[in-house]
Amino acid sequence: ITAIPSAPTGTATQSFCSGSSPTVANLAATGTGIKWYAAATGGTALATTTALVNGTHYFASQTVGTCESSSRLNVTVTVTASPAAPTGTATQTFCGGTPPTVASLAATGTAIKWYAALTGGTALATTTLLVNGTHYYASQTVGTCESILRLNVTVSLTPAPTGSAAQSFCSGTSPTVAKLVATGTAIKWYAAATGGTALATTTAVVNGTHYYASQTIGTCESSARLDVTVTI
Repeated sequence: ITAIPSAPTGTATQSFCSGSSPTVANLAATGTGIKWYAAATGGTALATTTALVNGTHYFASQTVGTCESSSRLNVTVTVTASPAAPTGTATQTFCGGTPPTVASLAATGTAIKWYAALTGGTALATTTLLVNGTHYYASQTVGTCESILRLNVTVSLTPAPTGSAAQSFCSGTSPTVAKLVATGTAIKWYAAATGGTALATTTAVVNGTHYYASQTIGTCESSARLDVTVTI
């Protein structure tokens, strides 16, 4: 005669977020051949696809060999509503200074996460550089529940000017920064790809040296710069 196994063990209260559409398959119990029921005794085992209902009791048996436990683990389910999406400005504009990153984006809410897609995916690192014209999507997490809906933010960056990456001059013309060519608005030339002070237009250019051009549209100077190598 085989002894009837005991009930499985597990947490008596199990919590879920409504946004994840939890089912019986998400319930947890420790034992063998777990089956879940809607009653403490009798009844038919629930399908694993059965949606969980807030405040409802679910009862788990275990089966060892061919013997199913007559006692069952009683689990009460809490299903918490997913929070709303965070709020914020739908178009966010950045200019000048250090190239903006995901950390520069703004949204009002709790425990904000930014994504590259409206649904799914992995949260972006805060150090991810922003790309002009790209959409970024913010969720918020309240307690343990992350919002399913996300705030859609479009990034506006002043682009770098355009132009030839290699520019050649004759030494006899005593070329200066004023001779460098870039297409854009209110061009400024620098000695570095980021930071620094704009070069005077009278600064002599040096063979083999890189020069970097920004443009300013309105009050926004591009953080990205055109890289030009000079040949004399």
